[in-house]
Amino acid sequence: MKVHACVVVLALLQSSGSDAFQIGARRGVAQHNNHNNNKTPTTNNRNFRVQSTTGGATGDAAAAEGSSSGGGTATMNQEIFNLVKGIVGAGVLSLPAGIAAFGNAPGAVVPAVALISVIGALSAYAFAMIGRVCALTGTTSYRDAWSASVSPKSSFLVAWSVIFMTMCAILAYSMILGETFQSIFMTVGYSFSQTTVLGGLSVGVLLPLCLLKNLSSLAPFSLLGSLGMVYTAIAMGIRYFSKAYIGNGKFAADISKTLQPAFGSIGASGVLDAKASILLGMLSTAFMAHFNAPKFYTELENNTIPRYVKVVATSFGISIAIFALMASLGFLTFGANCS
Repeated sequence: MKVHACVVVLALLQSSGSDAFQIGARRGVAQHNNHNNNKTPTTNNRNFRVQSTTGGATGDAAAAEGSSSGGGTATMNQEIFNLVKGIVGAGVLSLPAGIAAFGNAPGAVVPAVALISVIGALSAYAFAMIGRVCALTGTTSYRDAWSASVSPKSSFLVAWSVIFMTMCAILAYSMILGETFQSIFMTVGYSFSQTTVLGGLSVGVLLPLCLLKNLSSLAPFSLLGSLGMVYTAIAMGIRYFSKAYIGNGKFAADISKTLQPAFGSIGASGVLDAKASILLGMLSTAFMAHFNAPKFYTELENNTIPRYVKVVATSFGISIAIFALMASLGFLTFGANCS
């Protein structure tokens, strides 16, 4: 599939943490430049590291967790909307196929929901810890936090990991956008190549979004996107409970036999099969938004650790619920023929 060349350039420009695409690539470059301009940790960071080593940081750490820093303007609700949309993307629709990889009976949903919950909780904990490290070290970026708490010498690994991950995310979402909007234009009588469509979207929509200075202005669009996911879940629920694809169902005659619902006898026990690793692989990146954790922390209004943790817990809790609901409904509707 052709992908417009500007997409690769965008990977090095996007730093605003546009939650629609989970982009933080320019942040990695910025961290790299900041690191070159300041090779050594700040005095506060050095003090933190020394105190941590000698065991004298208990009081300072408690004070840091209870106080706010920076001039963030985003409310908790705005951050929750942005973070949920940053976590929940189009990839959620592939989770039913992950369940079908190891099971074909309704009981397979039970271990799948358990895995979604456990991995989601671990991801939430890691996301919260990144913000907490930023608070304790007085840093505002992923790389600087690593430099202050681990080692400046290896911080380049973090920066380039962020760049690589977000470049892959950009390419994946660009393919989805190119195909989707090409089809939309065709339905209204316009025929454009995917390259043309993607180029127009990149210059006219994505780049302006990425140049925004903070995430709070994206909250309305994040809410709209999250409501779109909720609408999709409701539609899936209606199709499942109305048995729209079974027997004489409303849409049963409209789908090929290879896509019609099919169920067998492999339920919860199927999770012990090696094929369950397919679902694990999907979930390993399903909650990926951690490169934006420092930005969410610094942009939160009155960014104390308890307030930040509340944002993270609420956002990941909502995301886990959406993942579990849509994965379950999709699998229970089509069974082994989920694709």
